[in-house]
Amino acid sequence: MEFSQKKVKGILICTIKGQIKISTQTECKEYCNKLMEENCFNTVVLNISGVSYMNSAGIGMIVECYKKFKENGGRLALCSPPLDIRKLFEITKLDQFIEIYPDEETAIRELAG
Repeated sequence: MEFSQKKVKGILICTIKGQIKISTQTECKEYCNKLMEENCFNTVVLNISGVSYMNSAGIGMIVECYKKFKENGGRLALCSPPLDIRKLFEITKLDQFIEIYPDEETAIRELAG
């Protein structure tokens, strides 16, 4: 797994590359927990364009992270999901709760409002 961060217009953009599955879930979860601890009152966008595979463990990790942000007054959104991962969020109806933007530019424009 690879993680990188940048701040744009007060929004923290975190890019995740790799596969989110059982064997990488702990690493990803630790990264998201650290994000939440350091930025829980802020807006964070996870750019998942580089995620080549995600299973139910990955979805569960993102939902858990989303809930923690929300409970602490923060905001977590996703952007740039590959088509198959976008479909996972649609099938599970999680796209009705978690904000998902087609690309980073749209996410920044909508969230920086």
